[in-house]
Amino acid sequence: MAEDWLTYSELGERLGVSSEAARQKSMRLRLRKQSGNDGKVRVWVDWQDVAASTTARKSKDDETDETADEQAYDERTIAALEAHIESLREAVQRGETAFHAERARADDERARADRERDRADAERGRVDELLRRVADLATGAVQQADNDRRTGEDLARLRAELEQMQRPWWKRLVG
Repeated sequence: MAEDWLTYSELGERLGVSSEAARQKSMRLRLRKQSGNDGKVRVWVDWQDVAASTTARKSKDDETDETADEQAYDERTIAALEAHIESLREAVQRGETAFHAERARADDERARADRERDRADAERGRVDELLRRVADLATGAVQQADNDRRTGEDLARLRAELEQMQRPWWKRLVG
């Protein structure tokens, strides 16, 4: 009985799966198929090929009670896993604590930077005001120098007129 023609239902029963799963399996294995006189599709099954591609499944009847060694091993494994879970929880707690501390430090640093920025803005405002005052003084100095020059010219003109007036009248007429 190495090779048989089986319907999907029969193949599923022998493999312990549904008829749809058997149909999918036959498609994966590229089994030859043909329609029977009853209208059902049958596939040509080579059991050696099917066995090579199928993993054995445990049925509930095949399960046996665990031995004491297996139970002890399982208990030790569970205990180790629980200890590891606890260490991971502690690591998460330390990480959260470090995160909150770093967040507080960053907030303090941000507040300090804001204060420094405000102080720098105030200093920049003072510098701008001083520069404006220096420009006003420079403009005033230029205007003062211009006024001093005009005043000097006026003074020289008035002195020349005064000198002219201090000369006797007859010298003034001559020239």
